Amino acid sequence: MPVLTRELFIRALDKAYGSKGMPQSDVEELCDFVLSFFGYEDYVLDNVLSSAERDVFYNLEEYGFLEPYKEEISIVKGKTWRINQWRFKRDIISKVVSDNAPVTESEDAYEEIFKQIGDYRQSP
Repeated sequence: MPVLTRELFIRALDKAYGSKGMPQSDVEELCDFVLSFFGYEDYVLDNVLSSAERDVFYNLEEYGFLEPYKEEISIVKGKTWRINQWRFKRDIISKVVSDNAPVTESEDAYEEIFKQIGDYRQSP
């Protein structure tokens, strides 16, 4: 899957979270929230995320939509610089969209995700 479109990601999120009772408008808001970090890139640096945003990414990792990625680069004097990133798992997203069965997760999706987003938005 060369390009992850908003529509495709919404369909995948709807199968995961919509099956738990999350309204379509909230699924679309979650999609836009996540896509806003990536822009035109295939990755987002972990250190730009707040702890609440990172929690949302961890929840999406549990569904298989995102994966953390670590890269180590040697810099001057033999020191190692670690870069932590998040990437879409496009193959899983594509499979979920083409599958007929909804994705299952043990937690109540609406409570978990939007509680964290709400906490983030209320932060000063």
